Amino acid sequence: MKQRALDDPHLAPYTRGVLAKIDPDVLASLTEHQFRSIRDAIDASRPINRHSVDLRGIIPLGFARWYFVLLAGRDRRADTRSEEHRLQHLITSGVGAVLLAGAVLVPLTAVLLLVGYALKSFLGLDLRPEGHLMDFLR
Repeated sequence: MKQRALDDPHLAPYTRGVLAKIDPDVLASLTEHQFRSIRDAIDASRPINRHSVDLRGIIPLGFARWYFVLLAGRDRRADTRSEEHRLQHLITSGVGAVLLAGAVLVPLTAVLLLVGYALKSFLGLDLRPEGHLMDFLR
C-alpha cells in the first residue's frame, strides 16, 4: 500500500524523494494516519517555490542524460544580497587601494631613484668605479 502511495503522480517530487529514502520496511509498518502525517509534514517543510518561471527537464543523449533548470523570478534574498554587496564593496575597495598605492609608489620610487642618482653624482661618489649609469644606458 505504501509503495503505491509513493507512485502517486499527485505527490510532490520533493516529498516523494524524502519518502523514498525511508527504509521500505519502516515505511510499510506505518499506519495510514502515520504515513499521512509524515507526508503532510514533509510537504509543509518543502522549500517554497516562488519562481515565476520554473522549467526543469532531462535531455537523454543515449550515452548520457543531461538535466537543465531555468529559474526566474523576483529576487527575495534581501539578507544575502546585502552581505554580497558588502563583500563586493570590500573587494572593490581593496583592489582600489592596491591600484592607488601602485600609482603613487611607482612614480615616487622613480623620483627618489633619480634624486638619489643626482645627489650621488653631485657629491662625486662612484659606486662602481669602472663605469657610470649613463655608460650602461648607451
